[in-house]
Amino acid sequence: MKLYSQTVTLAITGASGAQYALRLLQCLLAADCRVYLLLSSAAQVVIDTETQLTLPDGVEEQQAFLSARYGAADEQLIVLGKKDWFSPVASGSSSPSRMIVCPASGGTLSAIACGASNNLIERAADVALKERRP
Repeated sequence: MKLYSQTVTLAITGASGAQYALRLLQCLLAADCRVYLLLSSAAQVVIDTETQLTLPDGVEEQQAFLSARYGAADEQLIVLGKKDWFSPVASGSSSPSRMIVCPASGGTLSAIACGASNNLIERAADVALKERRP
């Protein structure tokens, strides 16, 4: 298995600004980072509305589509489902070194600030904060 410069969790929520998140994803992959990508349902709608992309429905299909689009190496980009509670981002013992929420909706920010963990984005943020990761 290839070692990457960093492992980053990137969560894309339903706030306006999907093009910034997609550009960030592209830059992280180009910088040789492994990226765990979390997409909210609203993020998929916003991406479809604000950009020229229409993401496939399933996580495997999204991973294949985005990997091909941004030239990711095998297993460099991992797209996780909303309820993938056994993924590395959901556990402090194996979570990535940093997390980015881009763009961050008000609802997601509120849930993170309150320590809610109703979905994988909120759980991953809770773990990152608990582990004092940037």
